[in-house]
Order: sequence, then C-alpha cells, then structure tokens
Amino acid sequence: MIPPSRNPLRWLASICAMLAIAACTPKSTATPGTASDMRVAQGSQDQILRGRHLVLTHDCTDCHGGDNNPASPNWLRGVVSPVQEFKIGPCYVTPGAQPCFTTYAANLTPDLETGIGKYSERQIFNALRYGLRPQETPDVEITSTTPGQGNFPATPHYLAPPMPWMAWRHMPDQDLWAIAAYLKRGVKPAVNKVKESERPPDFWASDMTPANIGVYPLPAYPTANERVVEGSQDLIARGRYAVLSHDCQGCHGGVDASSKGYIAGVMDPQQEFKIGPCAFQPGAQPCWTTRPKNLTPDNTTGIGRFSERQIFNALRYGLRPEETPDVEITSTTPGQGNFPVNPHYLAPPMPWPSWRHMPDEDLWAIAAYLKRAVKPVSNKVADSDGPPDFWASEYTTAKYGTHPAAKYPTVNER
Repeated sequence: MIPPSRNPLRWLASICAMLAIAACTPKSTATPGTASDMRVAQGSQDQILRGRHLVLTHDCTDCHGGDNNPASPNWLRGVVSPVQEFKIGPCYVTPGAQPCFTTYAANLTPDLETGIGKYSERQIFNALRYGLRPQETPDVEITSTTPGQGNFPATPHYLAPPMPWMAWRHMPDQDLWAIAAYLKRGVKPAVNKVKESERPPDFWASDMTPANIGVYPLPAYPTANERVVEGSQDLIARGRYAVLSHDCQGCHGGVDASSKGYIAGVMDPQQEFKIGPCAFQPGAQPCWTTRPKNLTPDNTTGIGRFSERQIFNALRYGLRPEETPDVEITSTTPGQGNFPVNPHYLAPPMPWPSWRHMPDEDLWAIAAYLKRAVKPVSNKVADSDGPPDFWASEYTTAKYGTHPAAKYPTVNER
C-alpha cells in the first residue's frame, strides 16, 4: 500500500507562504477541562489535556510521528522514515535544483538526550510564539519581535520550515503554554536521535519578513477579502480563528486574510502536491496530484454550491461534498447512519483526520465563516487526482487511529 503523502510541502516564491496566521481568539463557553476550553490553570491536569487536544487537532503528528493516534508506537518521536523528511527549496519542484535543504522532523518527546527534555516550558513556548530554536534561545521572557529588543535575539535562529509557528504565534498564550506542558509532562520520553535540519547560514532570518509571513497581529476583520455578517459575530470570529490558526491558506492560498488569492485555491503549479512515491522519487509510480480547492463561496468555482452541513461533513468525516448529500451522518461505517456505502474521501494532504477531533461547534463555525464571511472569488481549480477508491483503503483505523481519540493516558503518555 502507498500511504497518502501529506508531507511534501512545496517551495513557494516566499519560503513560508504556506504558513498561516490567525486573527482573533474565539470565545469559549465550555466548562474547565473540556476540549474547547482555553482558560485552564497552569500546571493542572486540565492544562495537560488541553495541550493534548491542541497537538492532535493541529496535526503535529503528521510530521513528528503518530498519525493522529496517541497510542501509536511512533507518537511524536520524530523522523523514523524518509516520508517525514522535507525538501525545502526549488529542489522540491525540480530535483537537483539549488538551493536545497532537508528538514528532519524533531523528536518532541521529553527525552533528555534525543528529545526536548533538556528545554524548559518557556523555551518551548518561545519556539511556538516566536519561531526561535530552543537550542540557541535561553529561558527568558521575550517581549518583542524586533531582533535585539525585549530579549529577542539580535541574530535569531528560526525553526526550519515547514514548522508553522507563524500560524501558532497568534494562538492564545494559554494554548501555547498548554502545548508546552503536554509535551514536557504529559508524554513519556522516547529515545530517537534525529538529524539536525539543514538551513541557510542565517537560519531563515531573511525569509521571516511581513511580506513573506504576514504581520503580527493581523489586520482587523473584515479585510478586503471578507464581508460583515450581521448577527453572527461570535460564530464568524470563531470560524475565522479556526481557519487561520489551522493553516487553511497554507495550501489554499494567501499569506494572511488580507492577501490576494486568500483561500481561493491553486493559482500556481507550485501550490500542488505530489502524492505517492513520486513525492520522494521523481517518476516513481503510482503518482497523483492534489490541487487545493477554491474555498471561497463562489457558486460556480468555489464552495458556494455546498451547504454548511456538507462542509461540516467534509471536516468531520473527510467526505467530498461533491458526492455527499446534505444529510446528518451518525456513523463512520460505510452504509450505516447515512455514511456513504462507497465513500469518496478528500485527497491528501487535507488534514481532516486531525480536524475530526475538533469540537462540533468549531467545525460549524468554520463552515459558517467560509460560506458567509468570505467574499467569493472566481477561480476554477482542476479536480485532484486519486486512486479509483477515492482513498478509502488508506483511511483506516490502523493508519489514522480512532475517533474519538484513544483515552488519556495511552502507553505513550503519563
């Protein structure tokens, strides 16, 4: 079997144009300790659970190991296979082209020698908020994003792409602290020495500009790409935050919500993904091409012709809205509970196996934002390639874990 390669991120004109940025913080009405609550006490069990939820729903394991399954033997251990490595530079598009760097997904377990055990939770927080490598960044509070000011290093060493810190920096402080707490205290250490990622001499600093990664914070809603929705401000704000902090525009277009082509789909071949062994060995077979869709509500070329429930079903169950009617689905077993007998799944690298762990209210908010608050853009995108079964043989429990996720703690957690 050829697993869907969700990892081969492409080189864009700007190295990090695929990385997303969030604009606002959703309000939470959940009770403390639930998945969608963000107000959890520092050092508490609820903080660990919140961090676990965020690691799962932000697709950390797609690069760092575990395939959305905390019970997987490779949970967050880093590179154990070449499919977890990334070619960064024009060599991704044209083999042999230069410059060419390889990023190796790090071991995120708290092993003292081969993982992140030697770093403090603040150093992990600073990596998530500011993109600073903990290896060269001391355990200090940073109050600026300008090199040389507010404890921000004068010559910053940034994390290698495709680490999406540019999106995560807009997450609430409490969420980033929760991720740090989970990685340090909620995961068991695992020994797995991973190579140091390659990088240019400036550790990517010349690429970390507002033109390439957007501004911090983002321009207020609505931007020129958005429209005001009367009477649904909280719902739209929540959906906007979820879309941006989960990196939708990283594949579907735009640096941030004010960018030209914001989530309007493929406009350049470099936004396409090679799926299959050809992603790692040019010319190898089988080989498919995924073309990120136009997510604006244009009725002809975008998602305007689909209902919010069809969008919800795509996010929760991975079902292509083109072939899935507007019905409530109550099962994940083909032929049961309105789940299609022959399901047509979204093509990888769409990370719905992670997004399915998000609360219902977040997925409905995303659907509402995309349908109601984004301005339609006409941009026809060719359909993605895929095997005859529309990936059904790949999206199995053995490969992507269970839904809901395995109960905490698994054998990999503490």
